[in-house]
Amino acid sequence: MADTNNPTGASEETLVFVAPLTSSINPNTAQILEVTGQGEVTVPTTLTEVQLGIEVQGETASEVQEQVAQRSTAVVDVLQNLGAQELQTTSIQLNPVFSFENDTQTLTGFRGINTLQFELPTEQAGAAIDTAIQAGANVIQNISFTASDEALQQARLQVLSEAVKDAQAQAGAVFNTLQLTPGEIIDIDINSANNPSPSPLLFNLAEDRALAAGATTPIIGSPETIEASVSLEILYFPAPVGLST
Repeated sequence: MADTNNPTGASEETLVFVAPLTSSINPNTAQILEVTGQGEVTVPTTLTEVQLGIEVQGETASEVQEQVAQRSTAVVDVLQNLGAQELQTTSIQLNPVFSFENDTQTLTGFRGINTLQFELPTEQAGAAIDTAIQAGANVIQNISFTASDEALQQARLQVLSEAVKDAQAQAGAVFNTLQLTPGEIIDIDINSANNPSPSPLLFNLAEDRALAAGATTPIIGSPETIEASVSLEILYFPAPVGLST
């Protein structure tokens, strides 16, 4: 049956406009990449911090305190003559000593301890400890190692630089792989640039320790490690995604 609305009899065609497919992301709109870089630097230690003490036990408090004072003065004198730095008293104790027998507590005497702390270049620490022992010290509580303030400051700056370079390298790898265009850095966050605690060396001094004549206690320092992390927020522009014909 002929179409009365189309007297020519020609077939009817419908024209449909198809819009080109484009990226759902505006290529002119910047996005943000956040990346965190890590840095680590090892610093040689050159200084040794020593804590040593004079411990005396006796029948009366005055007797103990007098002996502690005399021996402490002798130790301080030799350390000062050796050029000990940051020499200070960190603790003074005088305590009663009791014995317990048949549930009975009996005062048997007193114990006094005077603790000194000082710092010396590591190569001089062994001789200083030996000299202090000869002068009357009989307790070594702790030995620790640290770098100089100048070396630590330089290491902190270096470790931050390494952390930034690591963050930039990570961002560059992402941008290159995804063919993205990097923009400017809009935020920098220094998460940490730690100042390490001195590396400890526990030292137990036996009462009957015998050193060979002229021998010096060897003291060997251990290095310190400084770590830091830096986070960067970097603008980037996504590559446009189109439909090829």
